[in-house]
Amino acid sequence: MRRRDTLKAVGGIAGASVIGSGTGSAKECTGDFIRPGGPFVPETANINYNSFTSNEKLYKTLEALDDRSNLVYEPIGETWEGRPVPYVRVDGGDTDVFYTAQQHGDENHVAEAALQLLRRFAAGGRRVDSILDELTLHVVPRHNPDGWAPADDNETPQRRNGRPDDVCHDGPYFGPNQCGPVDPNRQHYFGIDPDILEAVDGIDPDLIPDENPSPETQAMLDKAEEVGADMVMDFHHQFTLRNDDCELINASTLWPLNEAAPEEAVDLSRQISAYSYQQTKDLGHTTWDTYPGGTTANIARNGHGVRGRGSVLFEFRGQASDLGNASKGRLVTVINTVMNELLEGIGSGELYDVDPADADDIPPRGDYFWKELPRSEWGPEHEAYRE
Repeated sequence: MRRRDTLKAVGGIAGASVIGSGTGSAKECTGDFIRPGGPFVPETANINYNSFTSNEKLYKTLEALDDRSNLVYEPIGETWEGRPVPYVRVDGGDTDVFYTAQQHGDENHVAEAALQLLRRFAAGGRRVDSILDELTLHVVPRHNPDGWAPADDNETPQRRNGRPDDVCHDGPYFGPNQCGPVDPNRQHYFGIDPDILEAVDGIDPDLIPDENPSPETQAMLDKAEEVGADMVMDFHHQFTLRNDDCELINASTLWPLNEAAPEEAVDLSRQISAYSYQQTKDLGHTTWDTYPGGTTANIARNGHGVRGRGSVLFEFRGQASDLGNASKGRLVTVINTVMNELLEGIGSGELYDVDPADADDIPPRGDYFWKELPRSEWGPEHEAYRE
């Protein structure tokens, strides 16, 4: 594995307002973070992805769960390269909870955790039944199959989708004549009143294309609208941060920041974030901070909030190109625990008892951690990427 000297920023859209910025006070952390099995891989190791679920295996697994359980699997669309966009429904109560994972193809542990969750609901049991008395679960376990596809050949998966280089559109958030692959997580504004988008984001409605450049995202938007989703949880990965106690941060969260999001939707979203933090912060494997996200409505977290839904971003440690198979078990456990605790809280009603203001108790943004560069050697270019 070659040395990675390229700086990688974590955060929202450049120029957008953000919250949850770093504290600016980090200790000199000691200890060996580089070892087989994680949290980082040794310098001499090859990055590989052979322990993760391929696209083909994912589809076959979902088909098998559909055949022998109460799960209903159906593709809800196709990617640019013709792969199905997978969607699973678990019928239950009146509250419709929508999980989407791996919008970015190189964020793979969240898909594994979603698959574990679906296996649990396929197996059933008393606790699952009590959850389903209250809610119906909707899951897109791999939002961006094209982005992940290179990893099936043990090549580096891609963040963006598979839109061809010669396909272009005018984008209200990114300017005219945008060509090639796009970020699926920046295409959630389709269907929102253009007048609202112009008023709150200052975009030119005339630049909104007729066709969503991410068919994956459009499929998810259409399904969420069809089922009347009450809550949308969006699961991602970020690069590595640490807190003031030199602990690696495994989970981050944020709620809608767009001013067009109704107060009720923002309050519900803050309850979701706060409940997740409260239920997992003392488990010993989940260390939290607040994600520094942008405000614009094209981002999933904001777009679904503007639609009046509880809408929360979850970011977990571990980009594919940094970790490969390292720390897979630990990180999938962290993600799966959050996914399950949320459903337990919705099912029991305990989540609704949380004060939305409790979201402010989630620690502020931690410090970026470059495993190969001690903080004493950071220069201005490194500091510039600290929120």
